Amino acid sequence: MTEEKNALQRLRGDHPMFFWGVVTLALLLLVLTAAVAIRIPQYSRQMAIMDRELDDAERETRDRILHSQTRRSELALALLQRELRLKSLEEKSIHLAIDTGDSTLSLRHGSATLRQIPIEIGGDSVITSPDGRTWRFLEARGERHLRAKETSPTIVIPEWVYVGRGQPVPPEDERRREGGGGRYVLRLDDGTEIYSRPEEGPLAEGVKPGAFMADEDELQTIFEALEIETPVYIY
Repeated sequence: MTEEKNALQRLRGDHPMFFWGVVTLALLLLVLTAAVAIRIPQYSRQMAIMDRELDDAERETRDRILHSQTRRSELALALLQRELRLKSLEEKSIHLAIDTGDSTLSLRHGSATLRQIPIEIGGDSVITSPDGRTWRFLEARGERHLRAKETSPTIVIPEWVYVGRGQPVPPEDERRREGGGGRYVLRLDDGTEIYSRPEEGPLAEGVKPGAFMADEDELQTIFEALEIETPVYIY
C-alpha cells in the first residue's frame, strides 16, 4: 500500500495535469453513471403512469400506429421478396434461388428449374456467453454470389455451439474435425453457408443459425453443377 501511495505521489508531482485530468474524468464518469442509474427507474414509472392515463381512444391510436409500423415492415419485406423472385426468374445463367417461404433450394437455368430440394433454415439468433461475449446471426436475404465450394473441409467447431447449449467449451485441438461442417459446403460472399448435414459431431444435431442445410445426397448434384460467382437469390 505504501509503494502504491508513493507511486501516486510521484505521478502527481511529475505530471500534475495528467494526474488531475484522470481524477476529474473518473469522477465525472462516476457521477454520470449514478445519474443514469437513478433515472432509469423514474423513466419506467413515468411510462407506466402515462400508459395508465391514456384513455381508450388514445390507447387505440397508439396501438394503431404500432400496428402500422409493423405492417410497413412486413410490406417492405414482401416487396423485397417479390423483387428478388422476379430478378431470379429474369436471370439468364445458372443460378440458385432460395425460397424461405416454402424452404426450398432451386438450381435454375434462366426461368427453368433444373432441380429443387428441401432445406432447413437457421433463423436469427443471439448467443451470449457468461463472460459477456455475444454472437449474432441474421437470416440472409437478397442477392449473393458463390464465393467458395468446399468438400469435407476440416473445421474448428465454433465456441458458440457449446455456449448455446450451456456446455463447457473444449480446447481448440479437440474441436478440430475433418468434415465436421458437412461433406458439401457452399460459402457465399457474405459468409452465409449452404451445407449438407454432417454425419456426426455437434453440428449434426441441427441447422446453424443464419445458414441453410440440406441432406447430403440432395445437395450433391447441385454442388457439382455450380461455378464460383454463381448468383444466389434469397427471398
